[in-house]
Amino acid sequence: MRFFEALVCTGVLGSTVCASAGQEPIQIGFLWHMHQPRYVPGKTIFEANPFFSFSVPDIHNQRFGPYTSWPRDAVDSGLGLAHLGANVSFSGSLITNLNELEQAGINGGMWNNWESDYAAAQTSLTTLGNKRLEMIGFAHHHALLPLLDTRDIRKQIQLHKYVQSITFGGGAYSKGIFPPETAFAQRIIPALVAEGIEWAIVDNVHFDRACEGYPHTNDTGMFAPNKADQINPDPALNGGRWVQLNNLWAPSRVSVPFGYQPHLVQWVDPETGAVDQMTAVPAARYEGNEDGRGGYGAFLYDQVMDAYLQDNTDPDHPMYVLLHHDGDNFGGGSEAYYHHNFQSMVNWVSGDPNYEVSSTQDYLDRFPVAAGDVIHVENGSWAGADSGDPEFKKWLGGDVSAGGLSPDINSWAVLVAARNRVYTLDDAMGGTTNMAGILYQTGNTLDRAWSHLLEASASDYWYWDGTEVWDSNVTTGSNLAVIEAEAGLAGLGNPDPTGPTVFVPQREPYNPGGMEFGVTPESSDFQVWTLVDDMSGLQSVNLKWRVDGDGVNPIASIQNETFAGGPEVGAWNTQDMSSAIVPTPAQSGSAIRKAMRFGSMITGQQDVLIDYYVQAIDTNGNVTNSDIQHVWVGAGGVNGGTGVSINPDPPQAGSSVTVSYDANGTVLDGSDPVWIHYGFNNWGTVLPDVQMD
Repeated sequence: MRFFEALVCTGVLGSTVCASAGQEPIQIGFLWHMHQPRYVPGKTIFEANPFFSFSVPDIHNQRFGPYTSWPRDAVDSGLGLAHLGANVSFSGSLITNLNELEQAGINGGMWNNWESDYAAAQTSLTTLGNKRLEMIGFAHHHALLPLLDTRDIRKQIQLHKYVQSITFGGGAYSKGIFPPETAFAQRIIPALVAEGIEWAIVDNVHFDRACEGYPHTNDTGMFAPNKADQINPDPALNGGRWVQLNNLWAPSRVSVPFGYQPHLVQWVDPETGAVDQMTAVPAARYEGNEDGRGGYGAFLYDQVMDAYLQDNTDPDHPMYVLLHHDGDNFGGGSEAYYHHNFQSMVNWVSGDPNYEVSSTQDYLDRFPVAAGDVIHVENGSWAGADSGDPEFKKWLGGDVSAGGLSPDINSWAVLVAARNRVYTLDDAMGGTTNMAGILYQTGNTLDRAWSHLLEASASDYWYWDGTEVWDSNVTTGSNLAVIEAEAGLAGLGNPDPTGPTVFVPQREPYNPGGMEFGVTPESSDFQVWTLVDDMSGLQSVNLKWRVDGDGVNPIASIQNETFAGGPEVGAWNTQDMSSAIVPTPAQSGSAIRKAMRFGSMITGQQDVLIDYYVQAIDTNGNVTNSDIQHVWVGAGGVNGGTGVSINPDPPQAGSSVTVSYDANGTVLDGSDPVWIHYGFNNWGTVLPDVQMD
């Protein structure tokens, strides 16, 4: 039981209820995600069906309620609450699939006018005039935005704007976006801002992991954050707490109120130093995951949230617990979730002044973020994909080394090459495209090339590794894009005004000199690798890196973020990156074009902050620079092996051996053999010697 020194009582729905003085109501929000991919690029839902061991149309039929009337029913049950609302991220590919089902009259026309409830709900407004059922911004084909380029991201959003407007109406596009898989990196901010997006939903574990003092545990499914990301002050030293949640899966403590308050995030243009800012709205990692089990009742809202109710004392920035999950899967996509359970939630919150339900836009309109409240967030996605891994390992899995076999890396290599052809045609034709032509694949060769490229970028094709035809889908779509783009370029005389296409640089290990999942620190030597392609050929691919002067990259300074730098950072070092062919897995199909893998080692650095980027130049002199990235290199593991003396037991006079091992604990060639002599009962029973290797 909680005791308060003073109570404030008000009448709510005919009853008298009391809240603690000085304590603000916790705000609760919702995000319901609706998505199905194009199951095979270039094919309708019916043409794709024979490629799978299950019925593709039936996958949609099983989700009829979430795709039609249930979300509207849920929101309508809370019309008596001034600010209640929910966000829905409805992918463009799902819209296309449902339209094809409708046109085919499947199951007696069950999908006729499927969009009518969503369209009608756009006229239901909160007291502030915002939509109660907000059709939020999204990437049309559910593309993983942090691994795309600005061009791809903008085109995905532009296409989604178009299809959503002709499907649901509702006026202006949302000011917010739910990035697919809640996958966010600050490098995508310029593309979002350019498309009029003002706020993005970000899993709040990446707020917390970017703080000093984060109480890390490997039980989260992620290894410790890299120190280069831990820029924000420790919330526990700034009036907050690290709190352990109960009555749900929550292996790590959460920061309150910091991790439940929207903040500004920014991106600095490395060429000009210009800054783009937007609002990051925290999605409640553990609470959202729990709500996806079935909603109120399955998730004990007040019993969980009471753990941080006492911390909600800022009237200008109250805590916002945004529950995000799939709206069409498992308990979160059930009839009970949208009806009985949601109605029970409305009944509860109507009588409890400690809690209030608010649409995201209503929350931001009432409680705008302070102008100077800028934080850093770590890269990553949500708990249900790859645990939110900052490397996006769900989409970058397998052997990532040079010559390693990985369906994921193969798909990215194919897509990078296709991008270069489409970008080049886009530049040569002045960048004018027709959204209807892209959507229906009926426009000119540039429209069709973009259509296939965007479709090939669907993150589903990486997600379902090793099953059905998913591993070949990126190649299928990319080949279609290359055919269109190269035909268009040939008709123009094959101009090449475009620089090489460079995949977002990766590093291995992610925490050089620090801990990952092993029992010993990683080597402080690390490799930066990427995928690069250009239709005219490559003149050079170089790794550029420099060392920070004091090991700190404060948000208030942009010297680490620009190529020009300043006195806080050292001079750039330049080193060649070696190339390697990306092998093709048997199940991935044959690509018309494919990028090469390029890698280079940074060695001999310890306890330093390093900035790095990749520069690629084609044979025409066109230059592409990747974004600048940052990594803290610890003192950590052994570089090139070390010696350890081992004295046998029982001791033998003058006996010792030297064992050399690497950072992973593997004994290196040339080490002395070690025999373990063991027994029990004061050596009364002696067992055979065993050699250690």
